[in-house]
Amino acid sequence: MKPSTKMGVVALIGLFVVFYQYHLSTSVRFDQMIDFNTGGSAEESPVLSQEEVEHYVKTSKLTEEMIKSAVRRVQETNGLSPEIASMLVQQLINHLHKNIFEPPENNSRVRRPMLARFEYGRNTTPDQQESSVKWNKTLEPLYIITPTYRRPEQIPELTRMSHTLMLVKNVHWLVIEDATVATRQVTRLLERTGLKFEHLTAPMPEKYKQKKGAKPRGVSNRNRGLQWIRANATNGVFYFADDDNTYDIALFDEIRKTKRISMFPVGLCTKFGLSTPIIKNDKFIGFYDGWIAGRKFPVDMAGFAVSVKFLLQRPNAAMPFKAGYEEDGFLKSLAPFEPKEIEFLADNCTRVLAWHTQTKKNEPSAPLDMRLYSETNLVKLKQQIV
Repeated sequence: MKPSTKMGVVALIGLFVVFYQYHLSTSVRFDQMIDFNTGGSAEESPVLSQEEVEHYVKTSKLTEEMIKSAVRRVQETNGLSPEIASMLVQQLINHLHKNIFEPPENNSRVRRPMLARFEYGRNTTPDQQESSVKWNKTLEPLYIITPTYRRPEQIPELTRMSHTLMLVKNVHWLVIEDATVATRQVTRLLERTGLKFEHLTAPMPEKYKQKKGAKPRGVSNRNRGLQWIRANATNGVFYFADDDNTYDIALFDEIRKTKRISMFPVGLCTKFGLSTPIIKNDKFIGFYDGWIAGRKFPVDMAGFAVSVKFLLQRPNAAMPFKAGYEEDGFLKSLAPFEPKEIEFLADNCTRVLAWHTQTKKNEPSAPLDMRLYSETNLVKLKQQIV
């Protein structure tokens, strides 16, 4: 490399140091960041505000542009080859981001910014972004009632569901366990999501546990959720969302349209593969479901949503402890209400936005031999596996 080129590169590196110091002085501090996967709680590290995220993104892009501009200047004046110039740009940008996200030496847990939880408007103007923030504050809440119980798939399925709900605006998650004592691992998971949540318990009554054949699973959980809503909510919409289902993010925007009771298709239900109201020429003509069984409302649990105000006007509405008739019994308890009054969502029930996926059932893991592994990482790992 020619002496003049070496001096140009040295000058460029010096310039980069100045840019980097500027970035650190005006950007997001490392200790303001939180990562869902590391288990940090909101109390330990406050989540970034939308303004901080926008500032971080703008500053980062500005610094990258300054680096590219400086490299081009050195290339033009000192004759750097295009390959070297491109490599130098990439190395400097990589070094910039590496240093921004590396923790101090005395911080043992690496955390990355949870930017995914914020929409900083890639293709929107500042005015549009400000309008979007104001609009979000006026949204009525969505109450998602999720019954759950301890099993090998519980934490993975709640994790998957939490990642969906983290993309939903103004949501309040009611996670209700079929247990007398809340599972500690579930509590930790909920705390790490940054979502508004209630972790409640509602065990199935013993008389139903002892019953032979099909059992009314999740009924006590859902009724406990309805009890909480009656005591704490005044508006919004609630939805029974089991943790073994899969939900399109668009479903939650649809649910917000509910004025009384709305319905929409659910995929992978029974041998028909589908549970939905039937619409012909924009008129309701019946239900399509693999198990009608004389039900007035033969729908899947994931196929309807209810207005909180509508529920509050019906203080005796509840889900019955009758296996196979839970949905029908609950919807009938919301009387006076007839099928012709249903609000049909998801483009007039032409789109599937919820699926009854159901994870493969796993056997409980073998117990750990503490004589061999008592002082190993397996002890902590086994606490996370049923």
